[in-house]
Amino acid sequence: MLHHILFVASPEQIRLTKLALSRMNATPISTPSATSEAFHLESQHLDQISLNVHLIANLDAITPHLRRNPVDLLIYDERGGGIEAREALHKIQSDMIAFGELWGPDFIFPMSRVVAIISDEQNDAQRAFELGRVQVRDVFVNPQKTANVLRWLKRILTQTMVRSKRVGMALSGGGLEGFLYQVGVLHALERATYGRPVRSVDAYTGISSGSLCAALLAGNVPTGEVIRAMHGQSDTLPPLHGSLLFDVAASDIVKRLMRTALSPVGLDPLKWVRRLMRAIPTGFFRGDGLKDYLRESMKTYGNDDSFEQLRAELYIGATDQDTFEHVTFGKGAWKNVKISDALRGSCALPPFFTPHQINGRWFIDGQVTKTCNLELLVERQCRLIVIVDPMKPLATIVPGSVDKRGGFFAVLQTIKALVHTRFHQTLTHLTERYPDVDFLVFQPDEECAHLMAGMPMRYRIRTEIVTAAYRQTLRQLRERHGVYAAKLSRFGFNLKTPNELLDLEHREGDVMGTGVE
Repeated sequence: MLHHILFVASPEQIRLTKLALSRMNATPISTPSATSEAFHLESQHLDQISLNVHLIANLDAITPHLRRNPVDLLIYDERGGGIEAREALHKIQSDMIAFGELWGPDFIFPMSRVVAIISDEQNDAQRAFELGRVQVRDVFVNPQKTANVLRWLKRILTQTMVRSKRVGMALSGGGLEGFLYQVGVLHALERATYGRPVRSVDAYTGISSGSLCAALLAGNVPTGEVIRAMHGQSDTLPPLHGSLLFDVAASDIVKRLMRTALSPVGLDPLKWVRRLMRAIPTGFFRGDGLKDYLRESMKTYGNDDSFEQLRAELYIGATDQDTFEHVTFGKGAWKNVKISDALRGSCALPPFFTPHQINGRWFIDGQVTKTCNLELLVERQCRLIVIVDPMKPLATIVPGSVDKRGGFFAVLQTIKALVHTRFHQTLTHLTERYPDVDFLVFQPDEECAHLMAGMPMRYRIRTEIVTAAYRQTLRQLRERHGVYAAKLSRFGFNLKTPNELLDLEHREGDVMGTGVE
């Protein structure tokens, strides 16, 4: 297996390291960066592991390198007149935190992927302890032989990390527009890769509208057919339109109003206020059309309404309306629930959809309690996790821009910001705790965020969101091609070249047309 190493040290130590690599017959690798040199190394001390080693002598060049290149392990070597390890690694940590905050969660690099080589001094034990407190993965004190360093790296890259070929996909919510964004992203991933199909993922988790995407993918339904269904042009799926999703819960609303109207309250104004509060429906739409659509679509592709019958693992998250416990359908005691019922409960966003009753409990939108079920995928031994999270607020530097668009817009942006912050904290924690897991994160860019900034449950299916998400994903894959190609290839997915991705972006501008593959 190929691993990518970033070696950071003083110019003198870089010179010595190059000599050591030359003695081991390491092959130079061309690199576009003027601040680094690279070598490919295979050695008997590494067994089945091979290394691509990039050498950098400037701490300020680390984050630009991380943006464009895959790094499985960062080694800081203070020997040869370099900056003392504690000082250097505090700067590296600070720069990487700022790096993630500036560029987003897809750029988080954990300190648990950092190791240090320190000089042999009187206080080396204390310094090693202090480095461990900032999550540095391991410390080697003044190794005398290159072979010892290679054996140390082999141990870190094998014995202390779980190696698995399992791939997971986590799909968040965001209403109808979040679903459209996810379809665009997933269709781009299908078109941008070859070799292992995207729909061969081992485990899916879906919450809210993401549960619909997750269920369709687990049922082997092509995203191209979903797009055609939005235009009523699919040969296999029924037409997908707004009236199907927004079926008014007329009987529920009337019953609530009648029950409230017939209860005596007298002339007490406080009782009248309480009566009016009880009269407000918990949802305006039933969501039965969504259940029926999923059931029919899954049946078309040879699936029944059962979690156990699917070829891939599927987990759908929902929230108990009374206890606010997050329940995951598809595992444990909830494995025998019908997929369509789990979907209906997970998408019951108040006050749009009425709560859904399953096994005597009432469920609402799963995103009330979780953004993505990432922990579950890690527990299921997935070591590549693709995350599609539409819940990103529209950020602007113009003061008062949110206030001008009214209270409803302000509430929506506040909810998105809360969910986005929760997601970022969870991902940061998991990235640090599980350095052997690669996360690929797709969130709306500025163009998509503008398109999705209004009402998340519009009646009309705005297919321009699918197109924008499709193009954004291809751009993202192209701009960080080296990083994505390396991570995907380990799991059998081959990413097309940057020129091919650019051609797809332009040629598939009319992605909504009948030419979709």
